[in-house]
Amino acid sequence: MADVLTAPEAAEYLRTSVDAVKRLARRGRIPGAKIGRGWRFRKADLDDLFVENMLDRILGEEAKAVLADPETEWVPLEQVKRELGL
Repeated sequence: MADVLTAPEAAEYLRTSVDAVKRLARRGRIPGAKIGRGWRFRKADLDDLFVENMLDRILGEEAKAVLADPETEWVPLEQVKRELGL
């Protein structure tokens, strides 16, 4: 199953060490499941984690709070483009 990775496969995919992947999984920072003696990770979860970490670096905590607030009013992108003359 290509969408489920072992710890060594996840480490290769994330370009880090197997020890780092296992440590992060034990701490709950990477979603995974320990099956027998080995860890298994969904590739989609690793992708989501990567994107989330990149957004954290780009947006910061304040922007994340705005994005998470259910009362934030969103304007359709097409409307913003029209208003900006794009």
